[in-house]
Amino acid sequence: MKIKKILIILLFLFVLTGCTKVKDLSIDEIIDNVTLNEKKSPNVYRNGYKFYLPKGMQVRNAGSNFIVLSDDNYNYYLYVDFVSYDKKSEGNYQVNNNAFYSSKLSFDNLDGYIEINLKENDKYLIEIMYNYAKIEVMVDINSINRTLINTINILKSIDYNATIIEKLLNDDNLDYTEEVFDIFENSNDNSNVLEHEDDYEEVEDYVEEEEVKDTDFLN
Repeated sequence: MKIKKILIILLFLFVLTGCTKVKDLSIDEIIDNVTLNEKKSPNVYRNGYKFYLPKGMQVRNAGSNFIVLSDDNYNYYLYVDFVSYDKKSEGNYQVNNNAFYSSKLSFDNLDGYIEINLKENDKYLIEIMYNYAKIEVMVDINSINRTLINTINILKSIDYNATIIEKLLNDDNLDYTEEVFDIFENSNDNSNVLEHEDDYEEVEDYVEEEEVKDTDFLN
């Protein structure tokens, strides 16, 4: 019985230490750690692409080029840009000196950006564009680091199917303008999706998931 209590205490200290480590890191340190870590294996499959969904998250809604993800606290709005992928266009982001945090991303021969802005009710809008996709999520300040880990891991893991995407873009029956947006535009002009969550239509049978290992923590 005594040994069991010791093991429980050790486990608690291990978890507490891990959480403290993530919380205490700077945004730059979080980004460096996650980008240098090995890319996660996809466990969610969509028409034309697949990606890794961290444990504890789920798919809520989906369309031809967007997915609404969620965890216990927040909604993540993921957009994929097949046109930019097809043209290999990555845009030209300008650092926003007025933002809470703003930086270009460049790794694995792909460019992107991270921008974080303080919005209403002490909430922070995180926007990350990378790998021809973009995620927007509104969080509390104490959740920024954990959200960055999830978001970057998702974007890094996106694997596109060029053959399917080419067919989709050439399909006259595909209304790719269903959700019109430009993932390279500045956040002040283009981040209104968070105000229209109720406009999304529920979609059934849109995801096939495999067992996910708990590998979200920094190494």
